[in-house]
Amino acid sequence: MEFYEVVNKRRTTREFLQKQVDFEVIKRILDAGNKAPTWNHNRNWSFIVLKTDEEKEYAFDYAKKIADKFDAEKYLNMPRPYPITLGQKMYAHAMPRQFAMLKNAPYVIIPVFKSKEVTGGSFSAFNPFSTIWCVIENIFLAATAEGLSCSMRIPLNEEHDIVKEKLKVPATYMIPVFIGIGYADPSELQLEQSYPEMDKQLHFGRWK
Repeated sequence: MEFYEVVNKRRTTREFLQKQVDFEVIKRILDAGNKAPTWNHNRNWSFIVLKTDEEKEYAFDYAKKIADKFDAEKYLNMPRPYPITLGQKMYAHAMPRQFAMLKNAPYVIIPVFKSKEVTGGSFSAFNPFSTIWCVIENIFLAATAEGLSCSMRIPLNEEHDIVKEKLKVPATYMIPVFIGIGYADPSELQLEQSYPEMDKQLHFGRWK
C-alpha cells in the first residue's frame, strides 16, 4: 500500500470482526514501531501482548466499569446552550465501547516506556513520552498497511497505576496507551471527521 494511501486510510476502530490475526503480522507491525526515532538512541520500550479474553478482562476491569456506567443516550440529549459538537458526538460513540474495543480485538498491545513520572518542568523531560508516541504512530500506520485497524485507549486517572500493577510492569516504566489490533468491522458507524484548512495553518516567518 502506498504511503499516502496508508495515511488516508488510517482510522480508529472500536468494533472488530471476529477474525483471527496471524501473530507474524503483529510482529511486523511492532518491528515498524521499533523503527521510530528515539531521543536517547536506547529504545527503552517493550510491548505487553494480550490475546485471551481472560487476560483482557483482568487488565481492563477499570475500562469496563467506565463503559458500563456511561449512558450515551442521556449524554447526547442533555440540555446544552449550543448545538452538540462533533467532539461530543464522538465521545458518545466511543465511551460505551472502551472495554469492548479492547476485549474484542484479536490482540491488545500495551507499549511501555522507561521514564520518570511525566510532569511539568523542562520540556526535555517529555522526551521519552514524545518518543513512545512516535512508536505508537508507526504501529498505527503499519497496521493499516497490513489491512488491519487499531483501537486506542489512553489510561484514565488511576487506571494507569492499576493496570501497571496488575501486569507487573517495572516501577521505572509507564504505559501511554492500550492498542487493540484486528480487522475493522465495515458496518461500524463512521462519524464525520473535522479536517483543518492547510492554508489557515501556515504561518511564514512568524505567527502574524
